[in-house]
Amino acid sequence: MTSISKSANLEKTEQVHRVLLGKKQILVTEEEPLLIQLERAGIHVEYQCREGYCSSCSIKLLWGSVMYPFEPLAWVQSGYLLACCAIVKSDIEIAFFD
Repeated sequence: MTSISKSANLEKTEQVHRVLLGKKQILVTEEEPLLIQLERAGIHVEYQCREGYCSSCSIKLLWGSVMYPFEPLAWVQSGYLLACCAIVKSDIEIAFFD
């Protein structure tokens, strides 16, 4: 008889955060980059590389926090994020360039 430890069966708790964009609000998780989740919500974001080295997907971060699972090669200007590789770590508000 094979036994399975309880810890192996524990479900991963998923962190859900709000992303505010103007009057829109979407819910995102920490499981994948912001760009993928914005696209899934029907929000178009300019991008080219999807790997953090072109900065085409740079978005203004008005408040909140994100982290990068790896250091992006592109320069990230203060107050901005790279949607292709940013993981949302709190509720955030973002804005596109004017």
